[in-house]
Formats: sequence, C-alpha cells, structure tokens
Amino acid sequence: ASRRWETLKNEVLHMEQARRSTFHRSATTSGNTVGNDQNIGVTNTDGVKSAKLKHRSGHHEDDNILTPLTRVLPERLIERTREKQSQRVQYRKRTDLKLAFSEFYLMLVLLQNYQALNYTGFRKILKKHDKLFQTTRGDEWRKLHIDSAPFHSSQRVDQLINDVEILYTDTFESGNRARAMKRLHVPPLEEKQSPVVTFRVGLFVGMLFLLLPTVIILGTHLHDSQSSKPLAWRQALFLYRSTFLVVLHIALVGINVYGWSSSGVNHVLIFEIDPRNHLTYQQFLEIGTFLFVIWFLSFTGFILSSYYDFHPFVQPLIFLTLIFLFLFNPTHTLYHHARFWFLKTLRRVICAPFYRVGFADFWLGDQLTSLELIFFDIEYFFCFYLYEVGWWSIHSKSPTGSIFCNGWPQIVLQTILMMLPSWFRFAQCLRRYRDTKHKFPHLANAGKYATGFLVISTNSLRRATAIRFLDDPASNPFLYVWIIASFIGATYKLIWDLKMDWGFFDANAGENQFLRDQIVYPSKLYYYVAIVEDIIFRYIWIINVFMQFRTRSAEYADVIGFIFGLIEIFRRFIWNYFRLENEHLNNCGEFRAVRDISIAPITTVFDHGTLEDMMDRDNGVHNRRNAKRYDLMKQKIKTESIPINNETNDNGNVNVKRLYSLSSNENQIVDESNITSPVISFSLTNN
Repeated sequence: ASRRWETLKNEVLHMEQARRSTFHRSATTSGNTVGNDQNIGVTNTDGVKSAKLKHRSGHHEDDNILTPLTRVLPERLIERTREKQSQRVQYRKRTDLKLAFSEFYLMLVLLQNYQALNYTGFRKILKKHDKLFQTTRGDEWRKLHIDSAPFHSSQRVDQLINDVEILYTDTFESGNRARAMKRLHVPPLEEKQSPVVTFRVGLFVGMLFLLLPTVIILGTHLHDSQSSKPLAWRQALFLYRSTFLVVLHIALVGINVYGWSSSGVNHVLIFEIDPRNHLTYQQFLEIGTFLFVIWFLSFTGFILSSYYDFHPFVQPLIFLTLIFLFLFNPTHTLYHHARFWFLKTLRRVICAPFYRVGFADFWLGDQLTSLELIFFDIEYFFCFYLYEVGWWSIHSKSPTGSIFCNGWPQIVLQTILMMLPSWFRFAQCLRRYRDTKHKFPHLANAGKYATGFLVISTNSLRRATAIRFLDDPASNPFLYVWIIASFIGATYKLIWDLKMDWGFFDANAGENQFLRDQIVYPSKLYYYVAIVEDIIFRYIWIINVFMQFRTRSAEYADVIGFIFGLIEIFRRFIWNYFRLENEHLNNCGEFRAVRDISIAPITTVFDHGTLEDMMDRDNGVHNRRNAKRYDLMKQKIKTESIPINNETNDNGNVNVKRLYSLSSNENQIVDESNITSPVISFSLTNN
C-alpha cells in the first residue's frame, strides 16, 4: 500500500508539472503571436507604400502583402493542434489517475475493514475459549499479545486514507471535500438489479407467451401457399434452428449466472471479469428474451410471407444480420463492454495455439463443442443463399454452381466445419501443456477431444456411404466403425465430466457418497440427478443406430438432429453449474481467491455485525477444509471429560506448537514452538 501511494503521488506531481509546462508554453506562444501581429502590421504598411511607389513609377511587380500571413497561419494551426492533442492526453491521464485513486482508496478501506475483522476474530475465538474451559486466561492473553500487536495497533492505514482524501480533494476537486468523497467512494461490489431491466425482461416474456402459440397455430394450419404449393418447412428448419440454439444458450447462461450468484459460486473471479462492470443474470435474460422475440417475429414473418408468396427467404437472412449488428455494434450501447469482452475471448479461442489459455477461454471452447450443429449448418446456409435460393419464390432451385455443395466435397466441408470446436479445445490443451509441462491432465484432455475427430469422421463416412447400402444398411462397415468410435468417445467424455470437470467420486467424499468432500448447492439430489442426466445424454446418440434401420425415421433425420442439439444445450446447461462449482472450490482450497469480489448470494449483504453474530454461534466460523476435524474435536470435547490441568504446563498455559497468523501482512503459518498460550488456534478463513 505504501509503494502504491508513493507511485500515485509521483504521478500527481508529474501531471502537475506537465500542466504548468503546457500553460507556460501557451503563454509564451501567445506573446510571440502578438509580436508577430505587430510586425505584420508594419510590414503591410511598408508593403502598401512600396507598391504605390512602384505603381506610380510604372513597374509591375508581384504584391508580397500576404507573404507573412502564409507563414504565420500554419504556425498558429500547428500550435493549436498540438495544444488540443496535449489537452486530450492530459484529460485521459487525469481521468485514469482519478480511477486509480478510487481503486486505491477502496483497497485501503477493505484493508482497514480486514484489520478490524482480524482483531474481532481473535477476540471471539479467545472469548469462546474462556467460555469452553471456564477460565479468563484467553482474555488476559489477548490483552497481553493481541492488543499491542502491530496489525491492530498500527495506524498506518488510517493515515494513508486521510492522505488520499486530502490529496484528491486539493488536486482534483479544488478543495471541495464533499464532492471528492463522493468520487472516491466506488460502487459497491454486490450486484444490484435494475428495475428497468426487470421490466424489460417481463415485457419480453409476456410477448413470448403471445408469439409462441401464434407460431404453433400458423405452423399447424398453413401447409400450402395461396398458389397451392407446399411451404418450405425443411429449408426453414435448416435456416432457423442454429440461431434458435444460440439464443436459447444465451438465456440458459443467464439462468446459470443466477444459480451461481444465489449459491455463492464466484463466477466473477473465475472468469476474471470486471466486478463492477459485468452482466447480471437479469441482463443475460434480457438479451436472451429480446432475441427470442425477434426470432419468433422473424419465423412468423417467414410463415406469412411463404403463404402469400412474398420472397420468404429474406426473413432468416434479416434476422441473422440483426444478430451480427448487435454483436459488432461499435457504439457504447447495448452492453458494449460485455460484447467486446466476448469477442476478445472468442478471438483467443479461435487462435488457441497462439494465446495463453485462461478459464474463460476453455469454458467458451466447451460451449462451442455443444454447438456443433451450428457449424454443420454453416455449409448449408452459404450454399443455399448462393446457389439454391429462389429470392422471388417460395421454392428453392435445384443446386447448381459449386462443387462444395454436392457429393463428397460437401461431406468433407461439413466434416471440417464440425471439427472446428473440437480443434479449438484440442489446441488449447496442447497450449496449456506447452505452458505448464504437465502431461496430465492436459494431454489426457487433448485425447478426449481427439476422439471427437474420430467420431465426426466416421459419422461422415457413414452418411456418405449410406446410399450405397440403402437396401441393406446393416452391411455398411462404416456404421460399426462409427458405433465403436462413438462409444469410446462418449465413455471418455463421461468419465472426464464426472471425475475431472465435476470432481465427483472422490475417495474422501465422506457422507457425500459418490460426490466430493465439499458441495455448494443445498441438496444432494441435484448432484445425483445430474449424474444420471449426464450418463443418459452422453449416450443419446444410440437412437441414431435404430434410425439407421428404419426408413421412416430417417426421413425425419433433420428434426432428430435439431432435437439432439436441444438435448446437448440442456446437458451443457447442467454441466455449467457443477463445473463452475468445482472451480470455485478449487480456488478456495488452493487459496487462489484473492481478488476483491463479493461471493455472497446476491440478496445478502454482510457487515461486521453479521459476521460477529456468526462467530457467536455454537458452530462458529471455520475453514471448510477443516470442517470435519473441527466437528470431531467439538464432539470429543463434549463427550470426554478432559482435565484442563492436563492441557497446561507448569505456568498454567497451554502449549501451542503452531499459531495461525491472521495479520494483514502475513498469510503463512508461523512456527512458534517456544510460545505458550491458553488458546487453541483455529483458522477463520471461510472458503
């Protein structure tokens, strides 16, 4: 804190020196300009006189009156441009410095609160000790050691807070302390829901309740157009199903965020996003429901325009254009910060081998693996609009023109596109192995995505050769190769989901059978249902095996593929809950949660009074990692009569081999083999 304070003071001093230098240079330039103007007046007067004399004498020479102006005006323009640039730079530096002061002030306030909470923790622990052992030695030890400890008696933090307030008030607010304190107090860390966003979400949900039955009614009653031609339902399925999956995924992520926030899973820390500028679950739902409204309006327009023979295939193209305009909108509107954070993360995913991989990168890569159907439909979308679409009719033309839209080239292109999500994750695993040199789990995880390449390739071969074995599908050798590859891939991914991603089947699970030692969500039933769901959905592809032998079902392969896509989106939605929970517990267990982010439920605000009440309870506050040991110790104290004298030495004090330091300067355990104390030390770290 002291080093940061010195840095900030130096920055303020440098800024003030630069401002004075700019002001002095501006004043000097103004003086020179006045002098030049006077010289111009003299020169102009002399020039006029000279011109008159030359004219009278009959000499015709060029008039040089404007020559000084052509020299002075560019100089003035250059000086003004430099001044404006300097002012813009100074303004940006001043704004950044204000933000730095605000963040530093927040850090000091948090440190001050931590200092007070540290002392409160010691006081409560020693109070419990005295109550448990019916003694006053804990209070006496506190007065002797804790009250005079530097972490409690030091006033350095208070002095720094006072210095920051004075310097900020004098430098940035011209002595106005009330305005300075208003600027220094940064927004709170807890999420606040906007009533306007809540209203919009409700409005869009209400519109969906009207649009959904409208689409169902139109879809079930309109089969032919006014010209008695069937509507292009199959083309509509290919053109709309991918965007439907994307919008549904956005809405489900909003529900994920609500579940994480309400359960205390610190997704803000895990994704390394700005704790004061990120989307809340209501904003996610707002985006999802709004896009759903546009999707249903577009689909309704497609049905009606098909019925009236009014170029219906423009509708899905317009909807896709609106999505891209929303995503790439360069203005600072429509959640600009969140959109560009997503685009930057997506760029790192696409260029996986060339960037270091963080949690947000491979999490987004995993989401893309659940959207393989979208990559499959990309080929159909471009081929349809380039070569097949009849812009002024309800029917598509026969495909002509491109070799990539027919036969084996089409199969190869679809295969490459479907492999892209698995390739992104495969490359990320290799990059993480390069950075960490850990073969496990990174190379093992890369092997999991390599099985995806095998499944997609064998499935493409099965589809490409299906027409040759139309009379006897069972004789297609690629069918059995695909079944074997799919079984291996599904089993590999299932084991990885349950053991590695979710951390289940831990040998030290204790009473949480088949799960892990620590769980966040309130009911174990959620975990067991999730395990069963993941097993079923990982092997849902077996339905395709039965479809291979049923011609009638094969006619609805496109619809079945869409249903599989919906199932995979829902499976990923459930997966997200337990993947983030496991990462959150790992962060806490490894003491990696060091950023200033509130991980409490969004409806709860903790203060010192609440924490003191928690510490006054019988169970107190203890480390999750040591919860069982704490309970056993407590049970042992209750059930066994332990003479206090056996716990003390000759001086009447309890010998303690290790003392957990709770000072604001130290997090490590300090060996104190020679210290005697009447207190049993517990950790107050709440993971």
